[in-house]
Amino acid sequence: MKYTILLLASFAFFTVEASSLCRSFTKRNCVPILEDYLQNDNYNAAVLIPGDEAELDMAFYGGVSYRIVVCSHAILGEVEFSLNDHNGNVLWTNADGENHLDLQVATTQQLSVKIKVPISESSLIHEGCVSIMLGSIE
Repeated sequence: MKYTILLLASFAFFTVEASSLCRSFTKRNCVPILEDYLQNDNYNAAVLIPGDEAELDMAFYGGVSYRIVVCSHAILGEVEFSLNDHNGNVLWTNADGENHLDLQVATTQQLSVKIKVPISESSLIHEGCVSIMLGSIE
């Protein structure tokens, strides 16, 4: 029983440590990409491994200019991301390797950002932070 508690405590420590490192990575590497856009109050980041996929739904208000930033640890490779409508139709993708998208929507709507971490050929599985940031200018 005491080993189980010790194991759970260790897992909780490493989870908190990974979250803290991800937050530091985001502050240092992702926030500057927003430039003059004001960051919203949400912190959206996760520790992912090669082959992982994630999706985040976001509300966009009509008449507001937005910048969506997706940045990740270099160890994960070229992370792909796309902006999709509520039906799952791809509106934009970073096929050209961009780490951000500037957009303005005419009407308020719910859109989603889908992220895909490429599969690695390495025998070692590396994990890294992937952050999605939303900034706006009204």
